[in-house]
Amino acid sequence: MTTQTGYRTSRAAGARPLLGHVPALFRDPLPFLRSLAEQGDLVEIRLGPQRAMMLCSPDLFHHVLTDTRHFDKGGPLFDKLRWFLGDGLGSTPHEVHRRQRRQLQPAFRPDALSRYLEVMLEEALSASSGWKDDAVIEVEQHAYRLIARIITRTMFSADGSSAEVASLAASYPDFHEGIGRHMRSPFRLLDRLPTPANRRFRQACSIVSQVVEGAIDARRHGGTGPGHDLLALMVKEGMSDREMRDQVVTMLTGGIGTSASALGWALFFLSRDPALADAVAEEARVVLPAGAGIDRDALGRLDLARRVVTETLRYYPSAWFFSRAVTSPVELAGRRLEKGTAVLLSPYLIHHRPDLYPEPELFDIDRWLPGRRAGMPREAYIPFGVGSRKCIGDVYALTELTLAVAVITSRWRLEPLPGPVPRHLLEPRPWTVIHPGPLHLRLRGRR
Repeated sequence: MTTQTGYRTSRAAGARPLLGHVPALFRDPLPFLRSLAEQGDLVEIRLGPQRAMMLCSPDLFHHVLTDTRHFDKGGPLFDKLRWFLGDGLGSTPHEVHRRQRRQLQPAFRPDALSRYLEVMLEEALSASSGWKDDAVIEVEQHAYRLIARIITRTMFSADGSSAEVASLAASYPDFHEGIGRHMRSPFRLLDRLPTPANRRFRQACSIVSQVVEGAIDARRHGGTGPGHDLLALMVKEGMSDREMRDQVVTMLTGGIGTSASALGWALFFLSRDPALADAVAEEARVVLPAGAGIDRDALGRLDLARRVVTETLRYYPSAWFFSRAVTSPVELAGRRLEKGTAVLLSPYLIHHRPDLYPEPELFDIDRWLPGRRAGMPREAYIPFGVGSRKCIGDVYALTELTLAVAVITSRWRLEPLPGPVPRHLLEPRPWTVIHPGPLHLRLRGRR
């Protein structure tokens, strides 16, 4: 139905009795989301017994994320996260979020990011220097280790090679898988069953909490540490141990899995396009000669690596599916939504609309050349969200990913193994973020 506002509204086809559209979200979530854009701009779906409204139009997406009077964090997907994340920056209501963001923003300002550049470069060089020619690596596993070392060194001044950091990197795949599974589950009873997957998830949660609480305790009793990292900033702001724990867990959850999956996908796409990989490598060798440091000017000259990252986050945005809740009655796309209505948003859905991105299933970094990008609607690219709740670490993430792609590609060719790759290894796994399967690539050293 087309409303007087010009938007098309509908109810999604294929709902199952009692379960609604949950089977489709579990079985084939990405094709299901792509199909919704064909059914309307505002499409009603069912998550078990609960009805929710899926936004399929970029301007509706932008409207909901910038209208803090009527929409706030909440909904069935979001509620599954809060029990563990607590009251961190990513989970608090709008008014609390404003205060917290002001407190934490100094850690993400340009002067702070400039301090992080050398650490990011050092870790990328260190990670890739330990590889061996002709070896086969599991890409995302190495990406987790690298990103965990970067974020713990820059945000918390931790020893990036410590056992605690290694345990964080090892636990986050199980953590993200568990959160993603619980988010899509319509019945809380399923989340509590002692299945192997649920046990792995609980163990991962326990490891993350132990490491974070240990770091906070050490900082409390061992002095404030460096004056510029995130822990020092939170101590200065007078946060309690619980407040610090929630913020650190939020930063790690939002920073490790998202960037690790994006780096894994970027290296995967480059392994399928040797000519592009060679061009990225040559650019990196010119901009980052051996033994040279890094500054913001040099970072800006890594154009190809940046466009690889930008297209990767279009193709598989890390925050692929999330929700908001209506906080007071409002009309949206010609439909009246009552307080408590769940509103679902998917950057992946928007990024794969063919009217916005011709041939959306094609990985094409030239979409981001200035001439082509100029004709794109502002609301069409949303890997970090928009509005006051846009990811606080968006520039940080783009920086570490661009550097990692440039450094790794300048040192190594990553090649697919010979022979056909089993289809299930190439299919994305949408948990909390969209992970690649266990992709194994062969390393060939560049001379």
